Amino acid sequence: MSPHKYGRALIASLLAATAATGAHSQAATSQLFIAKSAVRSGSTFTSATIQAQQKDDDLNPGMLWVDQGRELFAKDCTNCHADAKGLATKLPRLHTDGSVVTLEKQIHHCQTERVKKPAYAMEGQPLLALTTYLAFSSRGLAQQVPANITQSAAWQRAHNEFTRVQGKLDFNCRACHDQLYGKRVRNQNISQGYGVGYPAYRVEWQMLGSLNRRLRACFFGMETVVPAATDPILADLEFYLVWRAQGLPIEAPAVRR
Repeated sequence: MSPHKYGRALIASLLAATAATGAHSQAATSQLFIAKSAVRSGSTFTSATIQAQQKDDDLNPGMLWVDQGRELFAKDCTNCHADAKGLATKLPRLHTDGSVVTLEKQIHHCQTERVKKPAYAMEGQPLLALTTYLAFSSRGLAQQVPANITQSAAWQRAHNEFTRVQGKLDFNCRACHDQLYGKRVRNQNISQGYGVGYPAYRVEWQMLGSLNRRLRACFFGMETVVPAATDPILADLEFYLVWRAQGLPIEAPAVRR
């Protein structure tokens, strides 16, 4: 059986087996499926070679963006921020209007309102460099999670999206990252789906990319409608993934296959 057909068969059998419990999982909306003791970084699902490359800053290609971001931070950000450490742990966060402010959105705000310069392009080199440097500066620290996160509309929107069956495969995010992790589909090991390694250098991209880009790639992989990069649901999902990670430390820039 080809890897592609095996992946479809694996997904189909899982969905059939879990269909009877779908109503229960939807009702228990604030329950985490993976116990905290079982939470694993995405790097643990990669090969020994990839793990070694991520751990060695001299070999990790993401460090090129870190170096560029360090220069941008020194040039434009130090008037407000004496130290970059810990800044990335505060994002994503909830705005007073209920929307989610991601690291990229916060940089856009600072760039236009404080630095008085044009906003960086999404997935452009300057924005990737600055977000990577900020995440790297908080490496080893956990992102902050509001105590009432599961009561927010953003969390509920993201939860609904994470558990919604969609696309040609009749599939959802939870089936993959809460129930299939550790399996191989389409020649890749499935992780538990956390965002703590992003921005990350992906071998398949041959460059570094944001969590926003990775989420859109997931929608593409499910053979469903891919949201635009500016769609609020992607920010909601980033917020939701912080809750799912249960204090897993930031490890950006990660290296992924």
